[in-house]
Amino acid sequence: MQSAEKILHIERDIVWMPKPNEGWLVLSSQLPASEAISTAFVLAFSDDRLLLTNLIDRGWDIAGGHVEPGELAEEAARREVYEETGATLGPLHLLGYQRLRLLAPKPEGYRYPYPDSYQIFYWSHVESMNEKFAPTEEAQGCALFAPAEAVNISWVKSNYGLYEAALAAATH
Repeated sequence: MQSAEKILHIERDIVWMPKPNEGWLVLSSQLPASEAISTAFVLAFSDDRLLLTNLIDRGWDIAGGHVEPGELAEEAARREVYEETGATLGPLHLLGYQRLRLLAPKPEGYRYPYPDSYQIFYWSHVESMNEKFAPTEEAQGCALFAPAEAVNISWVKSNYGLYEAALAAATH
């Protein structure tokens, strides 16, 4: 680990990944190698209110998703935020990453970098919201949550250290 990094959480046998596995959630000012980045997410704020998307399969969550071939993580983050919320963002600031490591042989058909892949987390300010945002096959809506409301959202509860760091950066 570099001095600019802080481990927030280590989790073993993450439910949605092939097992055995581990995930390290890390605050960092440095991106991992681009070829190992599989997804990019944004904790976006309007003042101190966190923008969340209401995903059909997961409920309230931060916006983000897969990096497409030939796409940079920042481009994917902006595209996914717009697709899932209708929001455009100001500058993106790297917040950290989650390193996901498979601890067994590569499963047949596994489509992510092996053994390590990375989910990148940025923070940003919302520049504008598309008033005509309509539900999609993936997201049924979006909303801004003040800190007192955000702390009751499952994603924020599970990733409080990441939320706290993003909120502090966005409001200073």
